Amino acid sequence: MDLTLANPYLTHYQPPPAHSYLYRQWCARGYQPGLHPISPDSELGTCIGQMGWVGAHAHTHDYLWASAGNMGVILSEPVDAKCLIPYDEAPRYTLPAAIVVKELAGRHVLLTKSGSRLDMIGIEHPALNVTVIEVEPDGTHYRMRFGTQPQAEIGNSTESENATHSCVPTSEMFHYLLIFEQLEKHGFQALVHLQPKFLNLISRTEHGHPDRFYSFLKGYEPETPIIYDASGGIGFVQERVPGIPELSYESLRLFENGSEPMRHILYWIGHGTFSRGTDVLEAYKHAEYFEAVARMAWEANQRQVSAEAYSEEIVNCILREFNASRTTVENEPVKQSEAATVLLDLQQEDQTPENLYNYP
Repeated sequence: MDLTLANPYLTHYQPPPAHSYLYRQWCARGYQPGLHPISPDSELGTCIGQMGWVGAHAHTHDYLWASAGNMGVILSEPVDAKCLIPYDEAPRYTLPAAIVVKELAGRHVLLTKSGSRLDMIGIEHPALNVTVIEVEPDGTHYRMRFGTQPQAEIGNSTESENATHSCVPTSEMFHYLLIFEQLEKHGFQALVHLQPKFLNLISRTEHGHPDRFYSFLKGYEPETPIIYDASGGIGFVQERVPGIPELSYESLRLFENGSEPMRHILYWIGHGTFSRGTDVLEAYKHAEYFEAVARMAWEANQRQVSAEAYSEEIVNCILREFNASRTTVENEPVKQSEAATVLLDLQQEDQTPENLYNYP
């Protein structure tokens, strides 16, 4: 069994000694000693392992402001009840009035918790940084069934203790639930929100205007238009207060965008990326890609390296050649691109071009 992405606490389960300071801290942050450990071979265990890898990778490569961001996965299978707080004992919360997700009734959704550090998911006990919520049949309430104290314990805590040790999902969970309900069948099983440093830096420069932003990025990396043009590029959400329902609906609209495939990534201007995938690793791949391109362009500029972007004409030429090389007809071999045809003609004439791909 490949446990490469597994959280070590899923495979080496060792809580602190009972009644120790660390043990009390664990319990305050949502650890429940009576629950069964999560198997790394389960869907939930695999998703937690992926979240841990993403958090560590983004932190190691300096992609994030501090360790800011959040992640979510809609689980296709119910979680083993022995790993969760009993339904009737789980804390119950209300979604904003504008968010109703009846289609998620009874479903389990894995989310990072508010205030959790993404780089700690892979090295701390899962209950300290992630939660599993279950949506109620009315679509307007949910219960936290992992990573929190039972309702009775919360009710017995003082107001100051509740404020200090509040265990709640990420404040942007509404975005996750709305998009999972509407778009799960289109490959939106996982969503990753990061606050990448270099992307946010560039957004504050003359290149940050949405009309220029995507063009600027694809001018530095020819793979960008090849991968993202077909899905409408990157969607832009103007600056809004994070965690409000309006941001959820605007994100939903931009993801849908009428194209096939739907968009893979949005950029909340000045705030960060919101990307989707069939799992956490795929969703993270898109956020990582744009941050890497932005970092390359920014560092080249800061170090005064000559790194002139591709012109629109060159980008269009690259796309033409790429699309021509992928053109197929059922039961027929792949058609040759115009450039390949030119090369064949030159070879037959025993001539060698100086530069076949000498873009204008």
